[in-house]
Amino acid sequence: IEQTSLHNSVISSVIFVIGFLLTATIADYKESEKIPAEFASIVENMYEDTKSIHDLYPKFDLETFRKNLLDILGAFREGTRTNRQGARREISDLNITFIEMEKAGVPANFIVKLKQQQAQLLRSLFRINYIQKIRFIPSAFILARSIVVLIIVVLLLTNIDPFYGGLALTGTIGFILIYMTILIQTVSVPFHEKGQTRDDVSLFLLREVAAHLSSAGEKPSTKKKRKAKK
Repeated sequence: IEQTSLHNSVISSVIFVIGFLLTATIADYKESEKIPAEFASIVENMYEDTKSIHDLYPKFDLETFRKNLLDILGAFREGTRTNRQGARREISDLNITFIEMEKAGVPANFIVKLKQQQAQLLRSLFRINYIQKIRFIPSAFILARSIVVLIIVVLLLTNIDPFYGGLALTGTIGFILIYMTILIQTVSVPFHEKGQTRDDVSLFLLREVAAHLSSAGEKPSTKKKRKAKK
């Protein structure tokens, strides 16, 4: 095939389609980066609020609530990596503590706030599950892969002089297009199994909050021993 201006138009069209998909996918990826921080802050805030409430109304079991929050953090970390429901059951188990708080005479406005935070946890969980499992316009992904293959075949069949320069140019364009399609595939799933890719959204904030809650449940004697060792 002789080289014409049509080649430039075709390559520009391919890059436009891939760029559109990459932009849309990056938006979900950026949102996924915010969700772990929001989830961790809500969990820690819930524990601090219930700890203050427990000082005034000590009849409900704060320790069980703390353990439930730790279960939520652990299930959320594992669930986001394996594309499953994650902490849905653990979040629902918080209702048991809310019932205990009502029986202990805790004012309704305190419980309502905690239930609103519980709803925010579920919203974050559902949003992560949706981003993990649903691709942005699957037909567009098929289109992008197809046109990348077609444009590489067309470039290979095009008569570009000099030969080795044309071959290097074809290889460069092919590398860029293939890499962009792989990048879209990787970014469309923000949470892979541990160690699978370098582009996963980090969950270190969840681990830090879990460590904070774990240390909050330690006995005072244990904490004193740790300080003495330090």
